Amino acid sequence: MPRVPRPLLAGLVCLTAIRLGIAATLPIGDDEAYYWEWSRHLAAGYVDHPPAVAYFVWAAVHTLGRTPLAVHAAAVLLSFGTSLGLYALAREITGREAAARWSVVLLNLIPVFDAAALVTAPDAPLFFFWVLTLLAAWRAAYGGALRAWLASGVWLGLALLSKYMAAALPVSIGLWLALSPARRRWLVRPEPYAAGAVALALFAPVVWWNARHHWISFVFTALGTSGWTTGGDARYFLSTQFVYLGPVLFPALVGALAVAARRGLGHAAGTTPADAGSEGWRFLAVTGWPVVLGTAAASLLVQAKPHWSAPGYLAAVIALAAIAAERPRQAWSRAGAWAAGLAAGITAALAIVFHALPWLASWLLPPQLDPAMNYYGWSEAGPAIAAVAEREARGSFFVTSDWYQVMAPFDFSTGGRVPSTTITGDDQYRFWARLDTLRGRDGLFIRDNRQTYDIDLEQVCESLDVGPSVPLMRRGVVIRTLDLIWCRRFSGHPAPRLAPYRWRPDVGGPARRLRPA
Repeated sequence: MPRVPRPLLAGLVCLTAIRLGIAATLPIGDDEAYYWEWSRHLAAGYVDHPPAVAYFVWAAVHTLGRTPLAVHAAAVLLSFGTSLGLYALAREITGREAAARWSVVLLNLIPVFDAAALVTAPDAPLFFFWVLTLLAAWRAAYGGALRAWLASGVWLGLALLSKYMAAALPVSIGLWLALSPARRRWLVRPEPYAAGAVALALFAPVVWWNARHHWISFVFTALGTSGWTTGGDARYFLSTQFVYLGPVLFPALVGALAVAARRGLGHAAGTTPADAGSEGWRFLAVTGWPVVLGTAAASLLVQAKPHWSAPGYLAAVIALAAIAAERPRQAWSRAGAWAAGLAAGITAALAIVFHALPWLASWLLPPQLDPAMNYYGWSEAGPAIAAVAEREARGSFFVTSDWYQVMAPFDFSTGGRVPSTTITGDDQYRFWARLDTLRGRDGLFIRDNRQTYDIDLEQVCESLDVGPSVPLMRRGVVIRTLDLIWCRRFSGHPAPRLAPYRWRPDVGGPARRLRPA
């Protein structure tokens, strides 16, 4: 791997230290608490994703303890590794030290990658292994050694264990080999297929887990949930790209991929990455565009999430940095220099604000405008709910909800010492606590009033008793309340859903069915 310049390495270490400082003060998010739950029940697969993030969280928590810092630290350290890997990839593809340095800088200015560096989710290991897969494949295609191809298979297998989106990698790499006259010979040689076999061997436990559980994770990924399969919204997806990738960098990154396609696929004249002819541009184009265009097309059919396109922009980052490094500073016109400086200043300022937001928002913004609003309050509310359960239960009890993003923060806040599960039997919790084993117990149901599922508790509870409400607070200000309902003598059957999920707590919701008879 190319040696990272000391100034760049020092900058990355400082940035990582800043992020760890932010992580130490930022409460754990609901999804992060869910992945912590996964780490308590390590498996070869889960309903929502492959298992890699659970193992990273497990390692972090067993090293640093059950703290928000430990969970966040997994993302922080993976981001550091992604930056180093991207430097090496850019250096080898472009042959330019400046392009490699600017690739790292640009990566850490883009909001979606900054978020992945603070909030632990499957995207953090995906980005890391995605970059390493591309690096290994590039080296293998040029070096030709079997071990290089096998290394690419290992990284691809680990990427697949991180998120199913990694399935785009072999498609892109195969497309690059097919489009490259000089590399096409690899398609009739055994080495790339040996790499694929290694990747499939690493991924096999996920297939085995799915086969034992009615292919639930594959079906969930293919068909999704009613929350995002009710129709496409391309306008929303496009508009959020300006937020997730930055208002200045989003069009610049798309433009850079267009340049890569023109130079690499159109063989147009122009400066190309050193020693690679058009190969570097071709590689960047075919490892970027399939994901970017694929997610854009998906937004026409489903409610595509804004971060789905992010892996494709890793190639765009390198392409943009390579274009910027082509022209010496003195070659810029005065207007061009001013425009570039303004764009860079705006982008840098937004990155600084993004990193400062967890600190600033809790002091300067009302709770309703705080983007981290849902992170606060559980450290006090969870133990308070557990105290209500212990005080008011008539015998054995459990705590429950209809939403994993309520159940997981509760469990994290209480250390998992209180029996708990979701009551609907249609998510990951069903594999950890069988509802029929809770028959006859009292269940304390938590309803978070920021969301609404219409469920019918009357069908699964002998009687219902309204309990107290528990506030979630941020610095002494109530953010929202959690309504508690006693489900007396639970039947042991899943509570049926009556309507799909809605982010409208003021309309309908469980309260309609949670009144005592």
